[in-house]
This record gives sequence, C-alpha cells and structure tokens, in this order.
Amino acid sequence: MMKESRSDNRKRREMTESFTVRLTDPMVYDKLSILCAEYSVSAELLINEAVRRLLDDIAFVRSLRTGTSGLRQPANCLPDPDR
Repeated sequence: MMKESRSDNRKRREMTESFTVRLTDPMVYDKLSILCAEYSVSAELLINEAVRRLLDDIAFVRSLRTGTSGLRQPANCLPDPDR
C-alpha cells in the first residue's frame, strides 16, 4: 500500500472544486444522515463515493454499448473461489 505525503494531499485538495448538492428527496436526506451517524463518516465522503460509483457505472454501460467491456473485478472484491 502506498502512503501519500502531506504535500500530495495538499495539492489534491487545491485541485478540487466545491459543489453544493441540493437533496430534493427527503428520503435520500434521511438515509444519508443515518449512514453518516451509523458509520461516523462525513456526508461529503459518502456523496463523493456515491458519485464516483455512479460515474463508474455510466462508464461501464457505455463500454457495454460500444462492445469494449473489459469485465474486471473491482479491487475491493475477493476473487470467486469457484473459478
């Protein structure tokens, strides 16, 4: 596992943009609040992960449409023992 230095973290923060996300669905807001409290993480972290996964899903669907799907297993999944 590679560790990042503080200067790398500072550079990354400087390169990010700030967005305001308005949640119009009260159920989504409630679930987000519950997850934040349950796992002691910030809403920003959960929203970033959700957006990252959404973008990955969109890229996957686009690759299926173009026939360039490189079906690979996500890094956080264990390999299938039956294979």
